[in-house]
Amino acid sequence: DIPQTELYQAVLKEYEAAMLYSADFPSGRYNLGNLFNSLGQPDRAVEEYEQAIRIDAEFYPAKANLAIRYNDSGNNERAEVLLREAVEEEPGMYDLAYSLGLLLVEMNNYEEGLEYLARASEGLPGRARIHYNLGLLYQHLGNAAGAEAELNAALSLEPGNLDFQYALADHYLKRGLFEKARPVAEAMARMHPENPIGAQILGFIRQNTGK
Repeated sequence: DIPQTELYQAVLKEYEAAMLYSADFPSGRYNLGNLFNSLGQPDRAVEEYEQAIRIDAEFYPAKANLAIRYNDSGNNERAEVLLREAVEEEPGMYDLAYSLGLLLVEMNNYEEGLEYLARASEGLPGRARIHYNLGLLYQHLGNAAGAEAELNAALSLEPGNLDFQYALADHYLKRGLFEKARPVAEAMARMHPENPIGAQILGFIRQNTGK
């Protein structure tokens, strides 16, 4: 019997050879990039994604993954250029708009980040995490109505998500809307008895309302 590690290495070499055979196509380079990425070889992954883009300047999957690699290495400016190009080329790929929005927020470009997160939220209404991040950004920018709408949208999609529950309860508490925060905190305490945060928020509400 062949040891598992040897078998794995053999399969890996076979896959790499097959991708190198199709390396004249952007998809071959892209797949190699993904392989090296999964193997913890980011520099080689970057090389392959860049090769894919040289072959086809509009091959957005490579641009998206290369942008992630650039972001991970702190090269946000190059990541931004790639994502802007990809969003312009593929306006219907709302995941790209989401990635660009998050990157712009990370770079403190909040207003433009808001534009892309809102576009992603509208295009992918079933993605709770997008609503959540957009809600937090609205809150940061002082748009209370926008924050409430998006945080509620996130929670309606994932009612048991503690992050979403906490964000909405916190949003209400910051505005002094204790009675709106109460049912959210009650749900937190009921759904997550192992975590004291729900009970703590309820205690805070009682202190401020007398009930």
